[in-house]
Amino acid sequence: MKLGRKNEPNYYEILYQMAQCSHRASIQLDEMMHDFTNVAEKARKIHDVEHECDDLLHKLVHELNSAFITPIDREDLIAIGSGLDDVMDGVEDVANLFDILSIQQVEETAKEMSGLCVTICRALADAVKEFESFRSSVKLNKLVIEVNRLEEKGDVFHRSITRTLFSSEDRSALDIMKWKEIYDGLEDIYDVCEDVADVLENTAVKNR
Repeated sequence: MKLGRKNEPNYYEILYQMAQCSHRASIQLDEMMHDFTNVAEKARKIHDVEHECDDLLHKLVHELNSAFITPIDREDLIAIGSGLDDVMDGVEDVANLFDILSIQQVEETAKEMSGLCVTICRALADAVKEFESFRSSVKLNKLVIEVNRLEEKGDVFHRSITRTLFSSEDRSALDIMKWKEIYDGLEDIYDVCEDVADVLENTAVKNR
C-alpha cells in the first residue's frame, strides 16, 4: 500500500508564486496611479493577476487535501495561502475603487502610499521565499521585522493623511468619502501583509 505520492508538490513554491502575484499587482496599481489613463482596462489586468492567485490557492488546497504527509501542518500552510490571497484581493479592491468612484485625478499622497504598497509586498514576497528554509534561515526574522516596520510607517502615514483629509475646508463631503475609502484600502493592504508575516514567524517558531 502506498503511503505517499511521488513528486510531492512544493507547497512553499506555490506560496511564493502567490506572494509574487500580489507584488506584481501592486506594481501595476502603482503604475496605474502614475499614468492615470485607461483605468478600467488596467484594473481588469490586475483582476487577471488576482484570478491567477486564486488558482494557486485552489491548487494549494487541493494538493494539501490529497497529501498523506505535509512538511508542516496543513492549517498553517492554508493560513499563509489565505493571507496572501487577501493581500492580492486588497490590491485589486483599491484598483477597482478608482473606476467605481469615478476618480478623475490621483493625489500625490495616494501615489506615495501606493509606492509603499509595492515596497511592503516585495518585502513580504522575500519573506515567503525565505520561509522554505525557515529551520536554518537567519534572514526570515529580519524580513518579518522589515514588513512590520513598513506597516508601522504606513499606519503613521495613513493617520496623517486622514487628519489632513478631514481638516480640509475646500473639499466636498463626497470627495472626502471617496478618498478616505481609497486611503483606507491601501492601509488595509499594509495590515494584511503584516498579518501574513506574523503567521510566517509564528509557524517557523512552532516547527523549529
